[in-house]
Amino acid sequence: MVNLYQKDKPFYPTDHCGVLRVLTDKAHPRYVARMLEVEGRQMGFSRSYRASIDRVEGISFSVPDIEIQKEFIDKTIVLEQEISKLEDKLINLDKKKSNLLEEYII
Repeated sequence: MVNLYQKDKPFYPTDHCGVLRVLTDKAHPRYVARMLEVEGRQMGFSRSYRASIDRVEGISFSVPDIEIQKEFIDKTIVLEQEISKLEDKLINLDKKKSNLLEEYII
């Protein structure tokens, strides 16, 4: 339920979403997004229990030194890329399975 957009990319929030901007160099935006996602999960945010302004205002967390955050983000990016490759592999395997089934059923 948390997305990260580049600061120069237009974003038009609706009544179902909001925008939080990181205005300090001491907090990495991806790190803040990840922490918000984790905290939101712990608070039980969902489609039925929305992350209202009042509820989000109740979230607080500290951040480590920016270099530690960058290390965390670098490792996270590597893992996300690996996950993406594995998901692509699963899609390809599913297509192969479907093709094989069609070949033998038809």
